[in-house]
Amino acid sequence: MSEVLTAQRTFFKLQYNHQDISAELEQYLLDWTYTDNLSSEIDDLSVKLEDTNKLWQGKWFPSKGSILSPTIIRSHWEDKEIKTKLGLFEIDDIKGNRNTITISALAVSENSSLRGEEKCKAWEKAALKTVISDVAKVNKMKLVWQANDNPKKDRYEQENETDLKFIYRLCKETGFCLKIANNTIVVLDEEDYEKQAPVASIYRVSKDTDKIKIIDYSWQTSAYGTYKACRVTHYDSKKKKRISATFSAPKAKKVGRTLVVKEAVKSQAEALRLAKKKLREANKNETTFNLEVFTSMHIDAGMTFKLMGFGKLDGKYIVTKCKTKATSLSLDLRRCLEGY
Repeated sequence: MSEVLTAQRTFFKLQYNHQDISAELEQYLLDWTYTDNLSSEIDDLSVKLEDTNKLWQGKWFPSKGSILSPTIIRSHWEDKEIKTKLGLFEIDDIKGNRNTITISALAVSENSSLRGEEKCKAWEKAALKTVISDVAKVNKMKLVWQANDNPKKDRYEQENETDLKFIYRLCKETGFCLKIANNTIVVLDEEDYEKQAPVASIYRVSKDTDKIKIIDYSWQTSAYGTYKACRVTHYDSKKKKRISATFSAPKAKKVGRTLVVKEAVKSQAEALRLAKKKLREANKNETTFNLEVFTSMHIDAGMTFKLMGFGKLDGKYIVTKCKTKATSLSLDLRRCLEGY
């Protein structure tokens, strides 16, 4: 396997403010990492450079806010090179020591002010899609809505929050996931992603014909923080009535805890939808895997795979984080929930 890993590598090309600096970068490049997250975190890029002569600390010092456009090239995997453009990243953090400098960047729009300014604004009797669409327009970004639901509230309020923090909070409160990539805000429902057919099977003991081969793995399963059901309850003072709904996980054990959520809802149907989302959020990380794999496939967060050969842990899993480096690919996965 080591000889194969040496021959089949993933190379890194980079544009800085739309200028190709790959040739200048090559002799100084020590390491790079691209992380694709399903939700909760922004996709990020890290580039580590040798800087003994203080060239990068001096006249080549990168400016914060500059745009990086990376491309990864898989060489000697198949008959031709496999090129994958990763999108746009804004330089966010620069750090160094005696001999190196590390540049960190986050996936954003080139024209976006998502993270730059705290704002106060309110939307009355608005749907969530309308609120996030308005934020996208202000930041000159596209909105891709990949959810079947579109919750409506009497008031959505942004209180001294950046646009990014605001829309992340709204998505978390309503049970949606948020991704920022390629000048686009993507709102998605993880349940829909989990329903997709597995892209491939990943076996604990790999064969030469397998698309994905495991180099190393670890796993964890825990009942802590998991529930058999969720009950949402709210007292409507205007109508002087209590609204309540309970959602129970399919195939849940007869004995178990019930998660109680007290949050404003306008109907029992809305309470039931929220109970389902809150239960999913609480239970989704019950069983997780980390795999270090070897493959020519381009894997994105949100893809599903079938894990085989792990006994009781066999099943369908979704990728929550994919970390690509020059000689390795690391996947974080969690077991897909059944029926909710």
